[in-house]
Amino acid sequence: MDDQHRRQPPATTDSRSGLLSDAIAGWDGTGFKVVAKVGQRYLSIWAGENAEYVLGVESRDDAHPNHGGGLYVCRTPMAAVRHRIPARRGGLFVAPRVMMRCICEGPFVEYVAGKIACTKIRPIEVLPMPEGYMHSAPGAAAVRPLPERPVSAAELGRRPRSGLRAETAALEDEVAELERRLGYR
Repeated sequence: MDDQHRRQPPATTDSRSGLLSDAIAGWDGTGFKVVAKVGQRYLSIWAGENAEYVLGVESRDDAHPNHGGGLYVCRTPMAAVRHRIPARRGGLFVAPRVMMRCICEGPFVEYVAGKIACTKIRPIEVLPMPEGYMHSAPGAAAVRPLPERPVSAAELGRRPRSGLRAETAALEDEVAELERRLGYR
């Protein structure tokens, strides 16, 4: 059977054919990328400290098909908000997040749901995440009421601070929700 008539394997559910191209029809080259904000730095949620983004400064990683490389953006802010970034050791999955509007250059690889791997991006604006988006702001400090009577240092050493207990409970709830989403529970 010749190559023209050979049956192609079905596409996976998370990418299109993933062909490298110099332009994407109907797209003006403006991409939206959700990043972690750590202090005054903007870092990749997936790559952590290994990938920092600076306003006005170009970043480069050659785009390749099948998630083999590139800097990932989405066509629209809504697609960026909906895009799920997998947790990864060394990443910043639970860090506060913001969205960056970027000027993108190819070659490109286009995936489903508006995700695009670009060869170059230059962040030009920082946008807040929508109200209620998970990890859109640092956690609020726990408010602790004053004790009814004076407490000694020895008493304080015997029990964890209530703020830490609340933070631990919140993290446990978040892990349970992620495990539920991933089908572990």
